[in-house]
Amino acid sequence: MYFPFFTCEVKCGAAALDVADRQNTYSMTVAVRALIELFRSVKREKELDWEILAFSLSHDHRSVRIYGHYPVIEGEKTTFYRHPIHEFSFTALDGKEKWTAHKFVRNVYNHHSLKLHNIICLGIDDLPADAESILGEDNSQSSLLASQEVIPTTSITQATEPAFKKPRN
Repeated sequence: MYFPFFTCEVKCGAAALDVADRQNTYSMTVAVRALIELFRSVKREKELDWEILAFSLSHDHRSVRIYGHYPVIEGEKTTFYRHPIHEFSFTALDGKEKWTAHKFVRNVYNHHSLKLHNIICLGIDDLPADAESILGEDNSQSSLLASQEVIPTTSITQATEPAFKKPRN
């Protein structure tokens, strides 16, 4: 299960930024929807209402658009929106804003990703321990989960293949 919090699309040509914006909006809607479903399953979805949960950056050879993506929850209905944060040309004013997008992205990774990680952990911590209470006994997936074999791994495999790789700086 993935919970992305940032997308970046680069396009060129006529109407390129509009295409990039639409692709980013779709990707971030999928990501925010996943968070809403997680929190809805533990009856805490109102905590995410009107909160910016994801960011996107669209750019071409000259212009940059930065958006924040958030849900508006009204009962069972969830509507997804994007909020324009900043739009600029990094070639204007002798490159005055050439590092703006870079600084923004670094701040998303350094600050927002940690906040989002904590939010996701809150939702996961409230999930019930058994899969049957999540899926329901009449769900066909619960029998699939119960019938799957667990194949033990050898200590050689565990020693040579790390479970998680650390990202490079």
